Amino acid sequence: MSAAGGGRAAARERRHLRILDAAEELFALHGFAKTTVDEIAKRAGVSKGLVYDHYDSKEELLRAVWSSQVEVWMRETHSRVKVSEGAIADAVGDVLAVSVRHARDNPLLGRILSQDPGSLIPHERDDVAAFGRFYRGLLEPALAHGVKSGELRRGLDVDHTAELIWLMHFTLIREIFVGAAGGWRSDGEDLLQAAIDLIVAGLRA
Repeated sequence: MSAAGGGRAAARERRHLRILDAAEELFALHGFAKTTVDEIAKRAGVSKGLVYDHYDSKEELLRAVWSSQVEVWMRETHSRVKVSEGAIADAVGDVLAVSVRHARDNPLLGRILSQDPGSLIPHERDDVAAFGRFYRGLLEPALAHGVKSGELRRGLDVDHTAELIWLMHFTLIREIFVGAAGGWRSDGEDLLQAAIDLIVAGLRA
């Protein structure tokens, strides 16, 4: 690629990131329905036509924003959970705690979840499935090591236990954010802590 071509590609990528950042900010501030493409273009410093050059619709832009949020969600969960000898059960509980609290503390993620992304975002189930695989991938090696070392219960079914904890995570997220009231429940922290205590106590030898 020529220097000119590389410069054009870099400029296009910068515009793309500005559009994505603007959409994230405005969706977090006003919600998806109340945000217009004109507002996104203005915030990004580009024309409305350039927004549509990158994304066919506002819904496609939301899909890109959601995928970006899920990627950060997974990265944050992975980076903040540390598994150490003598604290494997606690670390498994931490996976749940860190993940749910990340959603709570992220305004845009909370807004999307409270509106139920399944009703807004095409192929949202694909991202949920990918997150589930990632989540179980964090849990399974820790569980297997804990059983082998004797720190966790003998005979623990690693695969099904990891699946069950993921399902508890998924249900908690939907109950806390997508319940009748929407948003973080007033007793959300107590509900989360009860789930963590249940998991940790159930895993220990």
